[in-house]
Amino acid sequence: MAKVLIACYSRSGYTRSLAEEMAGMTGWDLEEITDLHPRTGNWGFIRCLLDVFLDRRPGIQTTGKDPSAYGLVVLAAPVWARSLSAPMRSYIARHRPELKALAFACTYGGRGAENAARLASTIAGKPVKAVLAVTSQELDQGDYRAKLDAFLAEIRRA
Repeated sequence: MAKVLIACYSRSGYTRSLAEEMAGMTGWDLEEITDLHPRTGNWGFIRCLLDVFLDRRPGIQTTGKDPSAYGLVVLAAPVWARSLSAPMRSYIARHRPELKALAFACTYGGRGAENAARLASTIAGKPVKAVLAVTSQELDQGDYRAKLDAFLAEIRRA
């Protein structure tokens, strides 16, 4: 299997915990994406919504891993307002030419996972080979492990 990178943006920590678990299970490298402007509190939440509705791509920082060195990049991000989080949009747009193949993993409150995966594919200009969508409730209760196992098996087959 080709080398795999998990590129992860997380505002609340849900997506980070999922990405870290995936990396621990597989040995895949983890790239953390951070927003240059904090999104804490009510104003941070409002900025999240505005960035989604206005299709903004905010400034981001990464840990410096080169996605072109990987055969597959798993994009791990939260869903905001039934769409792809703005910092992940920035990451995909910045690295579009370097992304060889993609998978998508997201955490969400209950709606929008399909739309977020579709948007990631559109921005990247290539199809997403596998999608994992886990609700925050499933993460809290630990009811996502079968989905995670199926996602990893699908990636290994691709």
